[in-house]
Amino acid sequence: MKSSCWKIFAVVVGIALLAGLFTGAAVAETRNRALERVIAKGAFSADDGMRIQRAFAAALHAGVEEHDALALAGACAEGEFDAAQVSRVLSVAAQLALENLPVEGFLAKVEEGVSKRIPPARVVQAAERRGLMLNKAKGLLNALVLQGFAVEDRDELLPDLAAALEAGRTLEEAQAILSGALRDGEQAGSIRRKLFP
Repeated sequence: MKSSCWKIFAVVVGIALLAGLFTGAAVAETRNRALERVIAKGAFSADDGMRIQRAFAAALHAGVEEHDALALAGACAEGEFDAAQVSRVLSVAAQLALENLPVEGFLAKVEEGVSKRIPPARVVQAAERRGLMLNKAKGLLNALVLQGFAVEDRDELLPDLAAALEAGRTLEEAQAILSGALRDGEQAGSIRRKLFP
């Protein structure tokens, strides 16, 4: 009796594993088709397409959501970026994901530049600058936490703080504003208004 139970269990586990493999293959195939459509839209060469696919796969492995990576690649194709520029954009998104920084604001920056028909090189520079500012904002918020401040709205403050730094607010000014506001128990909305006078 025990032997037949184990056989049934082994068969059920085997079927589940096969179903998982087929499901995984179907998802990968769908992912590749969606990316292939983006690559075709951008009229990239086969070599450039492979380069973009590698950068896309690396972004996904780093934790970038598939829809965000596809949106980035799609915006780049629409903006007529070359393959190196698409790879740079996906690489920065991957770095943000690895640092647990929001990719959405970065994506919005790329889409904004494309919609305004800004040259691709300038869009990439602006997007890279946004990535750098998100990193600086994270460092500043971390420093405040280490000083004993309770930063409750961290995910909401992070993109606002990065945008303020990008707009010219210095780290010292931002730290003074944040520490004063956090000491007074202010919420993210009122802090945002102070960061952008």
